[in-house]
Amino acid sequence: MARTGLLVCFVFAVSAVPAFSRAAIPQFTPHDSLVLEIDENTSVDWTGGFVYASARVRLPRIVFDSSHPDFATPGTETSLSGARARARSEALELASIRLTRAITGLRLDGRFTVLERMQQDRSLRERLGNLSRLFRVKSRHTGEGYVSIELALPFREEEGLYSVLAGSHYNSQPVPEVGPLDVVDELSGLVLDVREQPDFVPSLEPRIYTDQGRLIYGPEVITRACTIRRGPAIYYTDEEKALKDPRVGMQPLYAYAAGVLGNGRSDLVLDASDAERLLASPVGRQSLHYCAVVFVVRK
Repeated sequence: MARTGLLVCFVFAVSAVPAFSRAAIPQFTPHDSLVLEIDENTSVDWTGGFVYASARVRLPRIVFDSSHPDFATPGTETSLSGARARARSEALELASIRLTRAITGLRLDGRFTVLERMQQDRSLRERLGNLSRLFRVKSRHTGEGYVSIELALPFREEEGLYSVLAGSHYNSQPVPEVGPLDVVDELSGLVLDVREQPDFVPSLEPRIYTDQGRLIYGPEVITRACTIRRGPAIYYTDEEKALKDPRVGMQPLYAYAAGVLGNGRSDLVLDASDAERLLASPVGRQSLHYCAVVFVVRK
């Protein structure tokens, strides 16, 4: 009940200020992107880094005749332009509410959804309170008797979701080191293949641990600047595209996840030998510090 009350209050607060960003967004999503439908009106693109929500509203009844008893009564309009304006406003508000609900329902990490974390973190609630200023209009359409609109929220960039999520827990500890190895690979990043873990769930703040439980990657060890610019990770369904992502450089480590952790099944385990190779050199540790990680997941 408390969770529902928090969500209702938060949705009302966000949708009450529809100051949407004017920045451009892509109109087409590549077919091999990891796009998951939340419901018939909302979806999340874990590759491109967007959450989408749409709404379609019928035009109110139009009464042109001033002598008609229903002229200018509540729920009616006196012109087509007025009817479209009202429907457009209602569609915008409804899409904003749906987008807000979709965002708060996203998996934040291996333990919490965004909403669950908000219940425990007052600072996060306050930062998300003006989220609608980051919403972008992807498309508008006026049809025969209706108006539709689609909104989007990007994950990355200065006006993206990570600019709000990235709090004081980011960059709060160093990337761990390991003892010197006989041969040190100057690895430029990590491509982590998760396709053998069928219960894995993408999240906004994924963490990677060694098989001994040592944290080697997550918000605690990455910079806020790279998080906003790149995001902590991108989820690919094509390993070739993952290897070509500029963030992982020319010589990334390609490894397979050894397991999944957390109630949300979003945190991953890297076996000891792969972790040692990545952490043995300053270059490898720096690559983790600056978000040089991508995931390969099932379609």
